[in-house]
Amino acid sequence: MCNASSVLILLIYNGITGVTIQSTGVSVGLALIGSLLKNSTLANYASIVVQHVWLITLGTLEIVLLALPAVFGKRVYFRLQNVIYILVFIASFIMIGLLLSHSHADFVNAFNAYSASYANTTNYYQAVIASAQKSGWSPPSTGGVYSTLLLVPVLSIFGTSFIYSTYLGGEIKKVSRNSLIGMFGAMLFAFLLAGVFIEAAYRTIGLNFMSALDYSMSSLKIPVIPYINFLSLLLTNNPLIILYVVVVGILQMAIYIPGFYVLGSRCLMAYSFDRVLPKFLAHVSDKYHTPTYAIWVLVATSEASLILLNIPKTAAAIYLFSTVLTWYGALFPLFFVGLAATLFPFIKKELFDSSPIKKRIGGIPLMSLAGIATMFYSAVIIYLELSNSVFSANTPSAIYTVIALVAALFLIFYVAKYIRRRSGVLLDLAFKEIPPE
Repeated sequence: MCNASSVLILLIYNGITGVTIQSTGVSVGLALIGSLLKNSTLANYASIVVQHVWLITLGTLEIVLLALPAVFGKRVYFRLQNVIYILVFIASFIMIGLLLSHSHADFVNAFNAYSASYANTTNYYQAVIASAQKSGWSPPSTGGVYSTLLLVPVLSIFGTSFIYSTYLGGEIKKVSRNSLIGMFGAMLFAFLLAGVFIEAAYRTIGLNFMSALDYSMSSLKIPVIPYINFLSLLLTNNPLIILYVVVVGILQMAIYIPGFYVLGSRCLMAYSFDRVLPKFLAHVSDKYHTPTYAIWVLVATSEASLILLNIPKTAAAIYLFSTVLTWYGALFPLFFVGLAATLFPFIKKELFDSSPIKKRIGGIPLMSLAGIATMFYSAVIIYLELSNSVFSANTPSAIYTVIALVAALFLIFYVAKYIRRRSGVLLDLAFKEIPPE
């Protein structure tokens, strides 16, 4: 069920990505460039792009067309990814530079100038904070260990995503070396870059304002979701910088989609081998050496996710899914993978003792210690997100979403178990005779 949770996360993220590429990327770019060039036509296009029909149309094109790099093989996708992420790092340094080279007063003036025509006030910066306070928000504390821990759920987005490379472990050369260096090297660099970015944003934009923005997401009067690229670009009038950062931001969002197809298709193959899903999902193309049928199934389900997310068609609904999936991912699969790692050396003692990872520290299996650390890290994320409304992840709708996702996993498994039993296949044996993927 843990890996199945990962597939559900990937599918929903594909839907979110298909939506946010338009509403955050194209719309922000058109709105900012239109405002900069005093071009009302571009500004009008910005409002058109976020309309329901265009979100569905453009999101569908991206979801379908971006399956092609995954179909053509890892090499094509990885080369494309490397080029795009070099451009992303340059864009990140540009935004950090904008934040560090401007004062807090500069940002307040820029934000108020942008929002004046939408909010009918010359000081919407303070109005956002005041509105949030009336709704029950209070400024986050900036002192003490607990306040620092509130960054953990934010940073976990960077920290937990690197484990997905293990899904391709059987397809990586010298995996024990390359995968370890790749995961930890990328994670450390991402944490460093995120730390500098967050510090610059808090200094220039303001911690209280950013917190109030998150809390007031459903009632904001500006026409775009105020992600950090939008907030940073308010500090420049250079059309080339705006165009570069916006286009690269769109490309960054887009490159996630084929990555999700690559990872999710391998999971579907594993479920097919375990007889949970139909046999055809394990089909591998003779020409491209990729599980093409599984990829196109993911395309279809990602499209369904895109459509469902567009039913409410609000920034708050999209933001809700993205924040809920942070603690859902910490619980499934991270926490239970940690629990399995903790118990494995004791429940499967013979198998553990014959493995190359049977090392112990003070008589305690190293695998168990790693499992305990994983569970603790996951528990911290879950607790912080469920006990702090600033993350927008502890609302009733968020809780119901997680319950529905978990129920769907159990439903899929037990339906498959019933169908297989009717055909004379005992599904449980697949997990007793052969260790599952």
